Amino acid sequence: MPTPGGDRAHGTPAAGVLGCTGPWRPGARRRRWIGYGNAVRVALVLPPTTLQPPLSRPRHAPHYTAVVAAALRDAGHEVVLQDQTLRTCDLQRVVDDAVAARADLVLLVHNDYNREFSTDVLEACAAALGEAGLDVAGVGRLAEEPARTAMERIPSLGRMLFGEPEFSARAYVADRAAGGDGRVEGSAWRDDGVQLRAQSAVDLDDGPIPAWDLVDMERYGFSPHQQAGDLVYPVLASRGCPFPCFWCEVRVRPGWATRSVDAVIGELNELHRRWGVTSVFIADPTFAIERDWALEFCARLPSEGPAGLRWSCMSRTDRVDLELLQAMKAAGCFNVLFGIESLNPEALRLSRKNLDPATVGPAVAAAKGAGLETIVSVMIGLPGDSPAKFEQTLTQVIAMEPDFAQFFVVQIAEDEAPEGGRTVSEWDGSRFDFWGHVWAADAFESKEQLLALRRAAFKRFYLRPRYVGGRVAAMARSGAVGAQLVRAARGGLLALKLARGERP
Repeated sequence: MPTPGGDRAHGTPAAGVLGCTGPWRPGARRRRWIGYGNAVRVALVLPPTTLQPPLSRPRHAPHYTAVVAAALRDAGHEVVLQDQTLRTCDLQRVVDDAVAARADLVLLVHNDYNREFSTDVLEACAAALGEAGLDVAGVGRLAEEPARTAMERIPSLGRMLFGEPEFSARAYVADRAAGGDGRVEGSAWRDDGVQLRAQSAVDLDDGPIPAWDLVDMERYGFSPHQQAGDLVYPVLASRGCPFPCFWCEVRVRPGWATRSVDAVIGELNELHRRWGVTSVFIADPTFAIERDWALEFCARLPSEGPAGLRWSCMSRTDRVDLELLQAMKAAGCFNVLFGIESLNPEALRLSRKNLDPATVGPAVAAAKGAGLETIVSVMIGLPGDSPAKFEQTLTQVIAMEPDFAQFFVVQIAEDEAPEGGRTVSEWDGSRFDFWGHVWAADAFESKEQLLALRRAAFKRFYLRPRYVGGRVAAMARSGAVGAQLVRAARGGLLALKLARGERP
């Protein structure tokens, strides 16, 4: 199977500089450029998650960045993608690599799918890239006010492209190539303060297939319980989420928007045609927000999509029922993750999760009855929660007997902390599974207590004799014992790392 990646994924520069009006030397301010035929060379730079060792490798591939790269390339521009989250936490190397790309424009990625970067890291990168003479703008999937806030927090950044980023980035590069000032829809700039131009409504069906050939996909990996055995590619059937959970990175993004069933099935076919993809993760924060859409997708996928496609997804227990779950199974879904976070009604209310805990048990049972693997995701330290109430949630989850469970601490930006708690760590991008300050309700004593509860939860869930025996029996029934053993070993290693508070 062809595999995206290779030298192009690491930003190896091609000879020459498109769009330069004269010679250029590293460290010098670029001359004003006008692209030859309006085609220019663009470097997309994902900054490190931290500028302090050790290097932290995210689990999720840079989905939005790959979409922006594809949009620019489809418009005729040359694109270099430098994914520094995989390569270095050294600022000078980030700058050296960007200089070596010999690009007319540098787009510094502000955020990506399930990924936020430290404002300090972004400010340092933007300042250093600008001092090296590079023409830098930020780009990210941000709503208008978060884009304004980002500009205020990153003073060395002169421009920010926001909204649905493939559309704003494509318009910005085209305008700059034509000699414009780049003040396009979906852009922010500085002119007596921060000024913004809103992005008009866009049709996500007009977006491109992500440029996965520019991403070293084999260096990213989903949790073993979400991986059918081969390389998994993410697909977004929709973006955003209408549920306002206070910790979720979706809170600063534009609102929920969906693609058509035709567009999603078309992307699945293209992934199979280009790269032989047979396993995907429907990466929507909440699959089946629209039940009719999900039922149509499941009805059409077996006959119109790639043969033998296997997929997993995330959803809520109040968005599914037995009919839908059976349709998902028939369409190739093998695994569904339910982000329940807690079974404490007060914690769910204060977290703005808006979930009735009474829906959890029936949904897990229905998914298991439909033949789907189930994952339950729980958070530790939520407002209104306590160690004793978390233990009650854990006991109830174990009684439901999902196939897998995962446990997270809360990580958020410091100024987004709700009342009734406080941050208990510095900003951290090198541990856990998310980024930000670890936050805990007042009933929790410290980060150390949170991590101890997490370790104990993993042990209590996965080391039960009943659970171990059940997984062995499931492996034997699968008919692919070797593959399931590998999956179990990888899952066990991941659980051990997460229990220690390490990043995978």
